[in-house]
Amino acid sequence: MKSDKTTPNVPTLRFADFSDLWEQKQFDEVLFVLANNTLSRAELNYDNGDYKDIHYGDVLIKYPAYIDVSSSDVPYINTENSSTKLNNALLQNGDVVIADTAEDFTVGKATEIENVSATKVVAGLHTIPCRPKIRFSPKYLGYYINSPAYHDQLIPFIQGVKVSSISKTHIRKTYLSFSSLLEQEKIANFLSCLDEKIKVQNKIIEDLKVLKKELNYSLIGRIINGKSSNCKIEDVIDYEQPTNYIVKSDKYIENGETPVLTANKAFLLGYTIENEGVYNKSDCIILDDFTLDFKYVNFPFKIKSSAIKILTAKKDIELRYFYEYLLFLGLTSHEHKRHYISEIAPLPLYLPSIDEQRNALSVLNSISEKIKVEENYIIALKAQKCFFLRAMFI
Repeated sequence: MKSDKTTPNVPTLRFADFSDLWEQKQFDEVLFVLANNTLSRAELNYDNGDYKDIHYGDVLIKYPAYIDVSSSDVPYINTENSSTKLNNALLQNGDVVIADTAEDFTVGKATEIENVSATKVVAGLHTIPCRPKIRFSPKYLGYYINSPAYHDQLIPFIQGVKVSSISKTHIRKTYLSFSSLLEQEKIANFLSCLDEKIKVQNKIIEDLKVLKKELNYSLIGRIINGKSSNCKIEDVIDYEQPTNYIVKSDKYIENGETPVLTANKAFLLGYTIENEGVYNKSDCIILDDFTLDFKYVNFPFKIKSSAIKILTAKKDIELRYFYEYLLFLGLTSHEHKRHYISEIAPLPLYLPSIDEQRNALSVLNSISEKIKVEENYIIALKAQKCFFLRAMFI
């Protein structure tokens, strides 16, 4: 690849064997908008049907820049909701489906359709399906529309506070840039290879997490098997209310010194400029008193919610062992109420010796460290992809 930061109408990074200027055309010159339906998620299924449906939620969260519509990831429309009218809006290979609604600025994310074959596919709720008027290389449009070069054009037109949206009228005000078909093909193939590496890496991490879960059950199960409890959780674990550590403003920044945490899947919500009331005592477990989600934390932080309990070790217990024990218990919440003080803290516990705890942890920690290494690698791969998406398009 070569870098070019001086020539207009070319990306800053491109393959060495290309030097022609790129074309730029208004949306309506290269794409026209197709019809979509308004079927909800409840009207779809993953078992059978005559039509498949590209739902905006899947575009935002599940689908990459292009989707093989013959795969099991694309749901069917329930038979009772099907209609021959849908035949007037069937998607073809190379069509692009844009999500016009999201809870954040991911609105405008798109996926390109491939491998239609005999499959009948339509665009669903909160989508803007588009068909090229001119020829593009397969997968190029999927990557281009998801690139900062295109998405940055949408930002001034995004409307809404809690829910963001973009209209067809505003999308038609955008421009698309493209090069020769051969260069489009090389760009799409390069980014597709990068996506495949990310997909494989995700599978490696997923398999390692399954292995660790099985080891957790095996090791801790073996330790407590047949043993009578010798204490309660509250005997060896302290809890603290989060009152002093709750962030005052929810206006988070992308980078900073003090992270704002939640115990659910999101974990890191962002960073705050607030430097008072930062938890910085010791390693701890943050536990959501309502959902029973929990995370191990070994760095300073602030908390978003008063529902969090901050758990620390008293004596005779490794906090990391207790964290693994909580994973072993598989706690779930079936009622919207606080659980820790009345239900979790009084639970009977068989506490093994410190040596037994550390022996189990040495095995589990080795897998955890491997997972961390692989997760860092996938972070690097995704960062590379973001760089190339920004540098290879205009």
